Amino acid sequence: MKDWQNENQENPSGKSTRRAHRARRVDAMQMWLNGTIDDRPIKERWSREFKNPRLKRLKDPLENFKEHETIEGLVVEVHRRTCEVRLEKETVTATYRATTVGELGEFPAVGDKVVLGLASTGIYCVVRVKKRKTALVRPGPKDSHRRELTLAANIDQVVIVVSVAEPSFNYGFADRFLLAAHLNELPCVLVLTKTDLVKELPQEVSDFMQIVDTVIPVSSVSGEGIDKLFALLSGKTSVFSGQSGVGKTTLINRLVPSAALKTGEVRIKDGKGRHTTTSSSLLDLPGGGFVIDTPGIRALGLLNLDSEILAGIFPGFFPDGHFTCKYSNCLHLEEPGCAVRDAVKNGQISKARLDSYLRILNAKD
Repeated sequence: MKDWQNENQENPSGKSTRRAHRARRVDAMQMWLNGTIDDRPIKERWSREFKNPRLKRLKDPLENFKEHETIEGLVVEVHRRTCEVRLEKETVTATYRATTVGELGEFPAVGDKVVLGLASTGIYCVVRVKKRKTALVRPGPKDSHRRELTLAANIDQVVIVVSVAEPSFNYGFADRFLLAAHLNELPCVLVLTKTDLVKELPQEVSDFMQIVDTVIPVSSVSGEGIDKLFALLSGKTSVFSGQSGVGKTTLINRLVPSAALKTGEVRIKDGKGRHTTTSSSLLDLPGGGFVIDTPGIRALGLLNLDSEILAGIFPGFFPDGHFTCKYSNCLHLEEPGCAVRDAVKNGQISKARLDSYLRILNAKD
């Protein structure tokens, strides 16, 4: 039987295993573009047995085009093999080949600023994704080598749209987006829909309202709160996220009448919404600013987030940011001296918040 534990270690002969070589690989082209290394990187190409290495100079995709053949634009919609890019006077369709994506290290995302090259065939292709200031990510497909996919880039604030009924408030979904906003130091706006369907707000909603930056109840029917929300969005790039059926698409149609996005009804069987938004898209707000509409995904992954960091920054646990548990590596499970569990027992923190945290913690493992 193969000894998996020693696969990443040196062989008795002193030669590295193939897996050890793979573990040392880095995305040199991306490091060069980001300024981590100064010189143009060189790629080592090995035979299957890692013998007779050949050096190959990595090529910048921009070298395929002359200066007058390139132009900068804004990605407004992304498809499987193409994206829609807004230029100064028009919106064009640009392709990105597998080899180009490998050199870029990332698929273009809505909100990205990109450099396009105009091929001799008259077709635009993406040759550079410019550095992002912020990004909202989710897990990639299970059969994909990419750990994450970017939903939106270069955003100023996150808007979480939730309904208080039909479908009911989902604590875990809202917490994931709130955490993503905090990790990127982005303001978080909570928009409450369908408040006319309940006499009083559910306790979970009331708890969540205490830990976001801004709360705006709205009604797409009466227009309540629309003006206040519009003023908050004006001049900014805001990404809208929400479960299917909460009224997110209907709300965006009120804010951007020219969008004419398709809406769907809530299923009677389980009270959940039907997916009507299938891909992220960037829309122009009248008077300035952008709204990025994202699909009603069921979960947002918090990738590469250490469990201890999650335990220390989870919204609502430590309002003043000061970690007060007895042990610095406390995960709020069964550790003695856990300030969070004590606060739950005393009614200072709701059990729903602790349960939401535990679901996210367990999903990471």
